[in-house]
Amino acid sequence: MKTIAKILPVFCLGSMLCLAETFSGKVVDAACKDQNATPPAAQSTNPPSAQTTNACEPTASTSSFGIELSDGKVLKLDGAGNTKVADMLKNSSNKSSLQATVTGSLDGQTVKVDTVDIK
Repeated sequence: MKTIAKILPVFCLGSMLCLAETFSGKVVDAACKDQNATPPAAQSTNPPSAQTTNACEPTASTSSFGIELSDGKVLKLDGAGNTKVADMLKNSSNKSSLQATVTGSLDGQTVKVDTVDIK
């Protein structure tokens, strides 16, 4: 009984650390965003135009997706997330300016996706 009393708090603490995070933003072509990334100094003097912003919208051939957060930061999705988004895009009638909520854990700049909800 004493052993269980000692182990239980450790498991509770461990489960709290493993909770998933939620990220909301615009679905983008992550490879395109990588290619069009500009240094921070250039961003402050040259605001992005509407053409550049729309240039990285996902298409039927997109295989690497990301979520662009409200602050402009792009988080890439893992393989499972890419598959889920690609399947949802095939079934979606609205293919531009897709907003999504992604639940998962962040590993560097990549989200290990648990769920994706596209609006």
